[in-house]
Amino acid sequence: MAEPVHVLMPTDVFPPVAGGSGWSSYALAQALQSRGHRVTAIVPRRGAPGVRQRMQGSVPVIEVGYAAPSLPFVQNFYRFELLWPLLRNVIVAEAYRERELPIVIHAQHAQTAPAAVLAGQELNVPVVATIRDAWPWHYFATGLLGDRVPFERQSWATAWLDLIGRLGPLKGVLAAPAIPYMRAHLQRRSALLAQANAVIAVSDYIRRKLLPIVPAEHLHVVPNLVDLSETEQIVATQSSLAPDQPFMLYVGKLQRNKGAHLLPEALAVARKLRGTLPRLVIAGNGELESELRQELTAHSIDYQILDGWIDHDEALRLMHQAEVLLFPSAWGEPLSRVLLEGLAVGACIAAINTGGTADAIVVGVSGVLAQDAQGLGRTLASLLDDPARRDQLRLGARQIARERFAPEVVAAQVEAVYTAART
Repeated sequence: MAEPVHVLMPTDVFPPVAGGSGWSSYALAQALQSRGHRVTAIVPRRGAPGVRQRMQGSVPVIEVGYAAPSLPFVQNFYRFELLWPLLRNVIVAEAYRERELPIVIHAQHAQTAPAAVLAGQELNVPVVATIRDAWPWHYFATGLLGDRVPFERQSWATAWLDLIGRLGPLKGVLAAPAIPYMRAHLQRRSALLAQANAVIAVSDYIRRKLLPIVPAEHLHVVPNLVDLSETEQIVATQSSLAPDQPFMLYVGKLQRNKGAHLLPEALAVARKLRGTLPRLVIAGNGELESELRQELTAHSIDYQILDGWIDHDEALRLMHQAEVLLFPSAWGEPLSRVLLEGLAVGACIAAINTGGTADAIVVGVSGVLAQDAQGLGRTLASLLDDPARRDQLRLGARQIARERFAPEVVAAQVEAVYTAART
């Protein structure tokens, strides 16, 4: 076990209300605490200015309030460029408040990583940044042109096409004057990231994407972790949200990058092959909800969309109880928390092979991979017809979770990165 350090963890989001990035940060903080390190999360909070403290489980959290107008792009300037100095000052103040242990700053996302680098330079302490999406090379952090088509790097031309694809022709043209800011902003955050002492990519896919930005010797592949013992305790009880009949499950935002729009096509293929399907339960919300309802109804798919943002524990129980967990991601998926938690609870996972998904899904062992929506539909039909295979994949999922993503496995790798960053 490494020498104890005080990890200052600036992170854009953190539980109790957070997506996969926030829960991954929390899981890492707990794992590091269990190995003798001290961890303090530092989280920006849009709203009233000011600094307040709270606890999330055993993790102290410093929330840094800031204000931002709702004007497009102007809002972004307040959320990033104007926020970075404020976050830097809070990180520096916390570092000086108590220096019993060596300091390591470990930033977790786009808002906080540049501020972490600035603070590390002022304090002369090592800075580590974990990359979980496309923010170092794409203004909107999805790596999708117009929120639809994967592309490599953002240029003047792709920035303009991106705006048109996301906002529509008229609004996209009107937003064109913001392109110089978009380009400069992207250059600023990628340049600051390149100055970190170490950068963690959560999958080999993300590592490859970072090579033009970050020196190769500073890059490390370390996955997110998932607490197996905690998830096993949670899923020991039944979900109160699960239907009283077999069901399939989708967990995630109803957005195009998450592939929610591919569900109707995949399910239509599976229904054609089988004749009938279990109910589809959707645990998520987003701008595609209305479109999804229309298309699922048009394909005569029995479905249920759960209201609002469901409790994290309930999501785990649903994954455990589902016949098949569907993961139709359409973007360069870094390493989804849904997949890791699905492995931990022993879900039978059918996924589309994008980005770093193959780092979690070992084909035929911990799940099944398809190349597109139609392939996902054929895979789903095959799994529903073969209960023994589903049981085998559930066992394999837990095995891969223990071998690759358990807290003690991942935390030891993170400690090795800290050691490298300090030398």
